Amino acid sequence: MFINQVRKVKRNRARIAAWKHQQQQQQQPRWIYDSDWIDLIRRYSIGSHIHGFYQLFWPTMRRRMRLLWSLALLCALIVLIYITYLLAERHQRKQFHTIVDDSHWPIVNIAFPAILVCNKNHLNWSRLPEIRESYNISDAELPLVERALTAFDAVTTSHLDVFESLRGEPLETLNHLNFTQIVIDMAWRCDELFRECSWHTKARDCCELFRPRRLPQGPCFAFNELEKRPSAETGLGTGISFRLMLNADRHAPANGESKGFVLDVVEPGVWTGFPMTVPPYADLNIGLSAVYHFYDSGTYSLDSNQRECLMDYEQDSKQFLTLLGFKYMLENCQAECQQHYMLSYCNCTLDLFYPPSNHAACKLKDLPCLAAHNHLLQNFEQPGEKSFVAQKEAGLICDCLYNCKSLTLLTNMRQSVFLPWKAGNGSDNSYSESNNRSIFVNFYYDKGVILVYKTSLIYSWIDLIVSFGAIFQLCLGCSIISLLELCFFGLFDVPRFFWTRYESRRIG
Repeated sequence: MFINQVRKVKRNRARIAAWKHQQQQQQQPRWIYDSDWIDLIRRYSIGSHIHGFYQLFWPTMRRRMRLLWSLALLCALIVLIYITYLLAERHQRKQFHTIVDDSHWPIVNIAFPAILVCNKNHLNWSRLPEIRESYNISDAELPLVERALTAFDAVTTSHLDVFESLRGEPLETLNHLNFTQIVIDMAWRCDELFRECSWHTKARDCCELFRPRRLPQGPCFAFNELEKRPSAETGLGTGISFRLMLNADRHAPANGESKGFVLDVVEPGVWTGFPMTVPPYADLNIGLSAVYHFYDSGTYSLDSNQRECLMDYEQDSKQFLTLLGFKYMLENCQAECQQHYMLSYCNCTLDLFYPPSNHAACKLKDLPCLAAHNHLLQNFEQPGEKSFVAQKEAGLICDCLYNCKSLTLLTNMRQSVFLPWKAGNGSDNSYSESNNRSIFVNFYYDKGVILVYKTSLIYSWIDLIVSFGAIFQLCLGCSIISLLELCFFGLFDVPRFFWTRYESRRIG
């Protein structure tokens, strides 16, 4: 009997609660409670993570307090929009910073640098009789040929004025001769220039280590350009060493330029760098170190102008310019740009300085034109630097960028100078032939590690998302989780809410 009475009381309580709820709906304004969407928003705002949002729909909240909460939320929203604008503007500026990524990267990870060696006197004059016979040069042509070859003996890209001596001469009579090939045939051979070669402290055949190579300094030799041998050893005598023979008695007699050698150290695949001129009376120990610089993958989505560097695959960029068959590097871009300037001035390029290409090669009659424009081919000029740098002559304006993965090679040269006039018994002409006519050169690594720099965006899109999330949470107290809750609420609670409303009305 007691249990049945409890059930009746519970049933009556449920009917009374439903009747009271119906009476409250009839007494309140219909614009508030007849709207299902208002009820939906109120139900979500009660458990919302947005601080103060639920106060706007709290049933017992007074109008003044509701107005104050509305103003507070509006101010927070304005601050959120302003800070978001500042963050977006900072991200849009795409500023970079460079940091040390690794201070002890093993140097064995890179190839030993390419060593470039030239004799300042490019030609072995003792082979002139062979050249005369091979190319059928007549006695009448021989004086002009000798003058032209004397100019070729001293020519470099920065010293094209040596061809000025050919101005006014009947050069058309010798246009049938290929002087580039003649110069290559008369250039020094490996066994004439090198002695006592060693690699990793082991004696080696010099002609197996060095290959002929064209350079802006003329016909030269290169070590490790194609083989790209690595080296993990450090210290004096552990790299490449060799003796260079001057062979002064076989130089062009009319060439009055100073004698000596030109050395250069470049990364394999780079055409030229910063050559060093050394006199013929100083043995050299040259220590090598390197600095590697790269841009991280977060910068690859930017334009090359913003990044200020180029990747090998960005061949569609207007700054992409390189020598035929060579990868993109700043030095290769500048060399190709220099050829374009020669073409614009004289409609040809001096192919003796560059790898084979499709450009028209200069003939003997074109050389005075190069001499006339020598002052315009001396220096490279950065775009826009005229306002800040005083220059007497205009330079080569080449819009070249660095490769995004660049290796900078540093040299520490130590000279052991000997005085040739004191090597013998003290007389001016009694110095020993070996000291006077050769120098010993040794290239080696100073240390076994590389300093690595990395350039990245100061403010990437990931930083933008993190900052925006933090600011949004500070201003409105809303995180990504609350947004997900809103989505799930809309997907699952809305149908259930309307179904509950429909059932209550049907039962009522």
